[in-house]
Order: sequence, then structure tokens, then C-alpha cells
Amino acid sequence: MDIKGKYMKISALTTIISILLIAVSLFGLAAAGFGVKDGLAIKKYKEDDAKAADVVGQLEEAIAALKENEQAYLDGIGAYSKGLSDYAAGQSAYNEGKAALAKGYMDYEAGKAALEEGKRQVAEGQAQIDANTQAYNEGKELLSKIEPLMPMLNKYVELRDNGVGMIPGMSTWYGFDSAQAWFVSVVRPLGAQLGLTIPDDVTDFPKYMQNMVAEGQAKLKEYEDGLAALEEGKAQVAAGEAALRDAETQLAQGEKDLAAGAQELAAGAAKLAAGKADLETFEGGMALVDEYTMTCFKNAPIYRHNGDMAVPGPEQRLGEDFDWYKYDENGQLVTLRNGEPYPDLDKCLIVCTHFRQSVADHVADVTHELYMRLGLYIALALAGILGLIAGILGLAGKGSAAVLGVITAALLIASNIFGLCTRYLGYTYPLKDGTYSGTLQLIALLIFAATAVVFSIVTLSARRDAKREAAAAAAA
Repeated sequence: MDIKGKYMKISALTTIISILLIAVSLFGLAAAGFGVKDGLAIKKYKEDDAKAADVVGQLEEAIAALKENEQAYLDGIGAYSKGLSDYAAGQSAYNEGKAALAKGYMDYEAGKAALEEGKRQVAEGQAQIDANTQAYNEGKELLSKIEPLMPMLNKYVELRDNGVGMIPGMSTWYGFDSAQAWFVSVVRPLGAQLGLTIPDDVTDFPKYMQNMVAEGQAKLKEYEDGLAALEEGKAQVAAGEAALRDAETQLAQGEKDLAAGAQELAAGAAKLAAGKADLETFEGGMALVDEYTMTCFKNAPIYRHNGDMAVPGPEQRLGEDFDWYKYDENGQLVTLRNGEPYPDLDKCLIVCTHFRQSVADHVADVTHELYMRLGLYIALALAGILGLIAGILGLAGKGSAAVLGVITAALLIASNIFGLCTRYLGYTYPLKDGTYSGTLQLIALLIFAATAVVFSIVTLSARRDAKREAAAAAAA
């Protein structure tokens, strides 16, 4: 044996522990490889998540665009409200004009019917006048015949009332014993000479004359009344025709005004539709900003396995009571035209800022943990290489196996201490599918460290025994 400890005493125990160390070293190398692979996978999907989270930049651009158009929206609300009021007034005026035009047509048709009725009545009146012309002429003729007898009527009454004696100046009455006798002898023949036949049964000359006059005057009055009515009817017909002409003019103007009103209403409706579309575009943008601000605000915080918050989200940074809406001087919620809450765009930008900070802190925490994990896995891989060499040297009985065993054990013990300090008992970030990564490496580190310590003890003991035997042999 080499007294310098170049070799060690090979026993079944050193052989077994060397083989075990080789196996554990291979296990450690595999675990380190899987750990590095998982770490890189976590790093990749977290970087992708960070890029996806950068859509907040699009939200900020949308907020900036809305801020540029916000005053135009506020002005547009006033213009739209006034337009609605003007349109309602125009619609009311249009409806009134339409109703007035419809009534005008009804009145026109009623006037037209009344005019036709008036014409009919005038025609009937004219026919009646034509029919009564003969009676009128007869009445006039009758009155003309009666007129010469009227003085005799007075004399008759005087004779009748004063008796039949001689009346001075009335020698014509002489020799008659009654007014009736005088009438029969004098008046009736005179009437016959004038073309007026007085019936023989007339005994009351005044009454007869009165009836005759009344009859003649009635015929004249009926005819004259008919003429007056006819002229009045003609005047009414002329007035009705003039009124109808005026109505036709007014109706034509009403139709023209109504058509112009319809055009104005159509133009107003188109303008209102365009204004409403502009307002709805802004409101749609505000709704999206509200929605995505909520998404950013509710971005979940990151918790460690022990329940501690690793990275607070925007809601935890700003407080649960924080909102991003506008309020007036009385503390009342301001709303958009459509009744939805009015987002305060400056507050929305505050949420974006805290969201960015949360994402940045998340990335920093992930990066820190992954660096620690990768460093630990590299140390595990290095220990695996050293352990593999030490195990092979142990099988060969090389004394340096003990030295490498001690180095490997020290490295693994240091790695476990480092792992405890960097949460290797429960890492924060899993794989993308939610699977926890790190258990395999934790088991490998613990078993590897224990095996390396035992290997170091066994090989150091075997080396010491080899030195003693060499020293004893040299002394003999």
C-alpha cells in the first residue's frame, strides 16, 4: 500500500457506497437537467405573459385618443340635445301642418259640397222664379185692375157706414137704397169694363178687395222674395267659389310647406343620426376603456406557497375602494349620454401605471427565483459530475475519491442551505399547465447530500485504514 494515501482499502462497504454514489450522481444530473429545462420553460411562458400583458400599451393609446376627442364629445352632447329639441319642435310643427292640411282638405271638400248644394239651390230658385214669372205678371195685372176701384172702395165704406141718403157731391149714388145695390149697379160693371170679373156672390166689397189685394201682393212678394233669395244664393255661390279658389291656393302652399318641412326633418334626422353615431363611437371607446381598466385593476396578485403575497396587483396597490369614474362637485357619479358611468381617463392611466409596475415586479420576482433555481440546478449538476467521478474513483480504490467525496458533500450541503434560503421547499412559480416544478430536484439534493456525506465518511475511513496498514507493514 502507498503510505502517502494514494490508495484506500477496498471493502464491500466502499464498493456499495461508491456504486450508490454513482447512481445518485446520475439521478442528480438527470434532476438538474429536468430542473434547468423546467426553469427555461417557466421563463419562456412568463416572458410571453409579460408581452401579452403589454396590451396595456394599447389601452393607453385608446385613452389618449379618447382624451383628444373628449371635449368634442361633450360639445356634441349639447349639439345633439339641441338637435333633438329642434327636431322634436320641427316634428311637432310638421304634424300640426299635416293635421291642418288634412283639415283643410276636409274643409275644402265640405265647401265644395256646400257650393254644389248652393248651385243646386240657385238652380231650383231660378226654376221657381221662372215658374212664378207668370203668377207675378198676373198679380201685377190684378193689382193694376184693382187700383182704379180703390176710390170706390172708400165710397162704398162711407155709404155703408153713413146710410144710403143723398151725400153732397155724390150724385152718382142717387136712387140706390144700399151700398150693395150701388156696388152691383155701378162698381161691378166698372170692374168688368177694366177686365176684373167680380163674382155675383160678393156681398162684402171691402173684404173682397182686401183679399184680392192681399193675393196680388202675396204673389208679388213671393216672386220678389224668390228674386232676393236667388241673388243671395248667387252671391253665396260666388263667395263659395272664391273661397274654394283661396282654399286651393292655401292647400297648394300647405303641401309645399309640408314637403319643405319633410325635407328639413329628413335632413335633421340624418344630422342627428350622424351625431348619434359619433357619440356612440366615443361611448363605445369609453366602454372598452372601462372594461380593460377593470381587467388591469383586477390583475391577480402573486402568492407564495405559504400564503404570503409575493407581488401585489393594482387593486392591492391602489386599494379596494379605488375606482376610475368621474364625480361632480356634489360627489354624484357623472354619466355618459347613454347613462353608463363616465370613466375618468386620468384615473384610468393611474391604473395602467400600477398595472405596469405590478407586471414589472412580477417579472423581477420570476427572474430572481429562476436565477436562484438555475444556480441551484447548476450546482446540483456540478455535484453530480464530481460525485460520478468520486464514485468511479471509489470503485478503483483511489484515495482521491475521499477528497472528491468531501468536496461533493460540501457542495451539496451548501446547495441545500442555499435552497432553503431561496424557497426550494416550495417555489412560487409553476409550469404553464400549473404543475409544480422542484420536487424532483429537492429529493435529489437531499438524497445526494446524504449519500455524499456517507460516501465521504466511508472513503475517509477506508483511506485511514489503508494508511495504518501501510505504516504497520513498513514498521515490520
